[in-house]
Amino acid sequence: MALIKLNNQSLSAVTSAGLPSGTVLQVVQQHLTNTQETTNSLSFEDTSLTAIITPSSSSSKILVIVSTQSYTTSTGDIGLYGLNRSISGGSAGDLGTGQIFAANQKEGLWQQVSFNFLDSPSTTSATTYTLRFKSHAGSNYVYHGWGTSNGGSSQIMTLMEIAG
Repeated sequence: MALIKLNNQSLSAVTSAGLPSGTVLQVVQQHLTNTQETTNSLSFEDTSLTAIITPSSSSSKILVIVSTQSYTTSTGDIGLYGLNRSISGGSAGDLGTGQIFAANQKEGLWQQVSFNFLDSPSTTSATTYTLRFKSHAGSNYVYHGWGTSNGGSSQIMTLMEIAG
């Protein structure tokens, strides 16, 4: 049987150099259910929603897609969401912080929170993304994710490696 080469590449090279820029190379998803967290901090705090991906090339981009639910304990308060990126054996830092999801939110009204962020981590090491949140007014609480007492919830973080 003859060996077929795609774009004049061996099969092992197809996942990196042989595919055009913009191709989805891998997808990782973290799915949490019935998890509720709260904060009244004015500084970003980690949530339990986190996912890890190991890029196949340092030129790859990572598309982070987040979907969750939240509410505040005060009408007019806003919760702020952001992301933290941590590279195994390397740097860590906040990305895309300050994502405002619910200006003038009504007290106790659950709202869907969805956003995405395109990152360029420039690494082939394991890269961890963690959803972070904080209160805009420290005297008020922001709740992230419905607990079982509120009927349960579904929180999802999807990481897609995009060929660079």
